[in-house]
Amino acid sequence: MVKIEKWEKAIPILESLTLQYPNDADLFYVLGLSYYETEQFKNAVIVLKKTLESGGTILTDIPTGSAPSNDIMIKIAKAYAEDGDKENALLWLKKGFASRYDEKPFLKGDPAFKSFNEDEEFQQVFGYRSHLGLSRGESWVSDIDYLEEQILELHYNPFHSMSKTDFDKKILGLKSEIDSFSDEQIIVELMKILGSLGNGHNLIIPTSPNKGALRKLPVQFYQFNDGLFIVGAEKGFEKWIGHQVELIGNTTAEDALQKTNAVNARDNDMQTLWLGPYYLGLPDVLQGLGIVENTDQVTITLKDSNEKSQKVIMDPVSWNFSGFPKMPKLINKEQPIFLSKIEDPYWYKLIPENKSIYVQFNAVTQKEAQSLEAFTIELRSQTSKNDIQHLILDLRHNHGGNGSILPPMLKTIINFELMNPGGNVFVLMGRETFSAAQNLLTDITKYTNAILVGEPSGSKPNHIGEAGWFKLPYSGLMGLISTQFHQTSKAEDNRKWIAPHIPVNLSSTDYFNGNDKALDTVMKVIQTTESRK
Repeated sequence: MVKIEKWEKAIPILESLTLQYPNDADLFYVLGLSYYETEQFKNAVIVLKKTLESGGTILTDIPTGSAPSNDIMIKIAKAYAEDGDKENALLWLKKGFASRYDEKPFLKGDPAFKSFNEDEEFQQVFGYRSHLGLSRGESWVSDIDYLEEQILELHYNPFHSMSKTDFDKKILGLKSEIDSFSDEQIIVELMKILGSLGNGHNLIIPTSPNKGALRKLPVQFYQFNDGLFIVGAEKGFEKWIGHQVELIGNTTAEDALQKTNAVNARDNDMQTLWLGPYYLGLPDVLQGLGIVENTDQVTITLKDSNEKSQKVIMDPVSWNFSGFPKMPKLINKEQPIFLSKIEDPYWYKLIPENKSIYVQFNAVTQKEAQSLEAFTIELRSQTSKNDIQHLILDLRHNHGGNGSILPPMLKTIINFELMNPGGNVFVLMGRETFSAAQNLLTDITKYTNAILVGEPSGSKPNHIGEAGWFKLPYSGLMGLISTQFHQTSKAEDNRKWIAPHIPVNLSSTDYFNGNDKALDTVMKVIQTTESRK
C-alpha cells in the first residue's frame, strides 16, 4: 500500500502490525510517513521518533521517504513545522544537521517551513547573517566562517589527513589575506582548503557563486600514458584536438598535473590522472598554483603529430559546471563501442560470435524508461536465451550515483557466474570508476571470480564518501563535503585502489584511432577460452 501511495489504506494495517511487532523500526517508519502524507502530523512525530529509538531503518524505494536517520530527523522537523510548532521544528532541524544531513541548502525554501522561513532564527540555522553595513572583506570572512562550520558539521573525519592545527592555520591565513585577493582568488584558496581534506568527495562547484565564478579554457585535457593531450574543444578551437601539451606557461605538463593535487581532494593518485586535467583547464586555479601569472590569457605550448611545437594563447570562456568531464567522443570518426553511448546510464550489446554480452554501466541512476532493476531482468533473459557464456561489464565511465539501487546489478552478475561455470565475468575499470561504482566493483571482487581489466580504480575499497551540500550565504558558492564512511570491504582492507588482474593503459594513439585495447584484450582471453573447450 505504501509503495503505491495508498496511505490511508496502509495506516490501519500498519497500526495493527506495530502493536504485534513493536520492535520492527521499518513498520514505524512507513507508518510515520503515512501519517505525514495524510497530514496527521502529531502522530507522524510520535512514530518517527520510535523509528529513531530503534536505531532507524535502511528501507529504500519508499515514496517521499529516505532511510538515513538524519533524513528522518528532518521529516520530524517538517511535521512539527506543519503542525505550527516552530520551536521543535528548529530543534529537530538542528539535530538533523548535527547528524550530517546532506541536503541542507535545498531545505531553505521547503513548503513545510513556509510559515516562518523568513524568520531570523530560521535563517541563522542556514548560515544567514545580514551583510548590511559589512565591507566586502567582512562579508567574505563570514563565508569562510560558515564554510569552517560546515566542514566540522558535515565531514565524517575532517582531520584524517591533516591536523586541526594546520586546518586552523589555513582558515586564519585566508582571512588575513582577503583584502589582497580578488573574488576568484578567494574561490581558489577555498578550493585549496577543501583539497587538503584528503578524500575524493570534497569539491567546490566553481561556476556556482554570485561573486568570483571561475572561467575555463576552451579546451579539455586528458592524461594518457604517453602524455597530456587536448581531447575536446569549444567551437573555433577544434584544430587543437589531438595536440600534446608540453608546457602550461613555463611549467611542464607533468609538473602542472602534480600541482593540481593542492586543490584535488582525492582518494588516490588515479584521481590525479582523472581530475587533474580538469583543474588544469581553470586559469584562476593555474594562477593560484603558481603555474601562470595572467588568467585572461594562458600560453600553452603544444606539439603536433609531427613533433612540431608552437605556443598558443588561449582566452578563458564562461561556462556552467555540470559534473566532471568524461572522456569525449571522437570528432568526425566512427566511435569505438566504449565511446558510442557514454550519455546512456546503462545499455548492452550482444556479441554472439564470442558468446558474450557487453554491458556498459555509466551512472548509478534510474532511467525513466527502464529502471536499473528492469534492465538487469532483461540482461538475465538475454544471456539465457542467447547462450551467452561471458559477461563484460564496463565501469570505466562510471563516477557513481545512488548506491542503494545497486543490488539488482550485483545479484545479476553473481547469478551469471553461477549459471555459466564454463564462462567468465570481466570488468573493465579505471580512474573514473568512483564512489558507488567503486562500491559495486568491490562487491564484485568479494562475491565473484571476475577478471579485472584496465587501470586501478579511482577510489578505495573502504573510503569516506557521500556528498553533503553547502552554500555560502554571501558569495553563493556551493560545494560538497564527505559525510559517511563506506566500509565495503574488510575492516583491515587499506588498499588505495583495486588493481586490475590484467593492466591495460590507454595511449593517445589508441584513443584518437578509435582503438580499445582493454576490450580487445578481453576478446582475446575469451577466444582463447573458447578454443580450449
